[in-house]
Amino acid sequence: MADFLQTRINMVDCQIHPAGVVDPRILESFETVPRELFVPERLQGVAYTDEDLDIGQGRYLLEPITHAKMMQAVQPVETDVVLDIGVGAGYSSAILSPMVTTIIALENNKRQMDKATKLWDRLDVCNVALIDGVLIDGVPEQAPYSLIIINGAVEDVPDNIIDQIDVGGRLITVIRKAGHSVGQAVLFMKSDNGDVSSKILFDASAPFLQGFEPKARFEF
Repeated sequence: MADFLQTRINMVDCQIHPAGVVDPRILESFETVPRELFVPERLQGVAYTDEDLDIGQGRYLLEPITHAKMMQAVQPVETDVVLDIGVGAGYSSAILSPMVTTIIALENNKRQMDKATKLWDRLDVCNVALIDGVLIDGVPEQAPYSLIIINGAVEDVPDNIIDQIDVGGRLITVIRKAGHSVGQAVLFMKSDNGDVSSKILFDASAPFLQGFEPKARFEF
């Protein structure tokens, strides 16, 4: 049987920490949450490799370095109310849970939602509300959010999602244009006067989140 605790420690000590992630809360969360539970059984042996993992139904776990660096960039705080888009089996919300007040977890795949609910119960993750809805719509009825996470690459962030960021809030995702294999992690921030700015953080390879893929374009 694999020693997943030691593998988690190795992931933090040999991948995440050397990549520049130093926030002790983030390191502790990645070291504590059992990533292997959030992937299909056949992938448990590679759950801690530094690559994106296809967990089925168009959902992925972002590679640990990318995920952890994105978390450090947004600097979760205890007062954050988070919209976590495309949570799949719930790993991203489990990572955030100890660091924030409330998470609205948006998903629309029944199989993934059932697994997420069971795993959160098993791990005593009790500050997450799971919403069944269209991913590209966000959850406007619960907006605004001080932090929005999109779990996968997008060609562009839709305006209606940007509108759900609270004043002083931030959004993070991977922007990847059509035809490109590598994208960039981008942080969006809404100023006190409502203006939204963006900052490119680092190159990141991530699969497109279902519903956020590039639209087909016709050439004449």
